[in-house]
Amino acid sequence: MNDLWLITHFLGLALGVGTGFAMLTLGLATTDMAPADRGAFMRRALVLTRNGSIGLLLLIVSGVGILLTNGAGEVMAWGGAMFHIKLTLVVIMVGVFGYMQVLIRKSKSANGAAAMARIPVLGRVMLVLGIGVVVFAVLAFH
Repeated sequence: MNDLWLITHFLGLALGVGTGFAMLTLGLATTDMAPADRGAFMRRALVLTRNGSIGLLLLIVSGVGILLTNGAGEVMAWGGAMFHIKLTLVVIMVGVFGYMQVLIRKSKSANGAAAMARIPVLGRVMLVLGIGVVVFAVLAFH
């Protein structure tokens, strides 16, 4: 069962962090577009955030599954301080993700330009948090 949880965890990781890299690349590739065209394109590209949502869900479900399968106390002891840092980053990431979802909804309204302008910044924050989670997971469980 633990292998199934790990496979699910790594698939969630690929979807979640991969979405961050994809959105960063698309944002950089559209810097020479007219602002109106860029905004319209990036609103369409936000469909990729569904992959990030699915990835985060898979990570949370499989993470809880790993904890329950191996015992929370054992996993906490095995991972040590680095695991606690990783979990803290995950909690922060979930909060930023929730805020980003609110902004995405607001960006689809008639007055959504201000919300749309904040999304790329939060996307970069999410990417940095995702990379941080990976780094601390490796440090915790190597």
